Amino acid sequence: MKPSSILIVEDEIILATDLEARLMDLGYRVIGIVCTGPAAINAAEQFLPDLILMDIRLSGKMDGIDAALEIRRNRDIPLLFLSAWADEQTRQRAQAAGTHGFLSKLAPDCDLHTAIEMALAGHSIK
Repeated sequence: MKPSSILIVEDEIILATDLEARLMDLGYRVIGIVCTGPAAINAAEQFLPDLILMDIRLSGKMDGIDAALEIRRNRDIPLLFLSAWADEQTRQRAQAAGTHGFLSKLAPDCDLHTAIEMALAGHSIK
């Protein structure tokens, strides 16, 4: 069975490359790293990942939640938000975007792996 493909949307390159290495160690295939909302939309269309890990605060005018809403309009791709920002308003916006979960950027690998597998499994049940 081929590994699940994941698109990383993160504007802090050190965090993005660390996350990429962690995901690869967990057996996933990272198909790209992008740092803006428009780039995330384009990459989702181009690569059709099995899952998107999306930061909420991104470079540019479009945040991760707005990018997620646009992606979800066109594609049924499961999405997990990774963010250092976890206030109630942000959580509510993220839920409205159809997220499959919300994790801290510093979540341990076991939590990251569990959230990814739950999102992928929940999506395949639909």
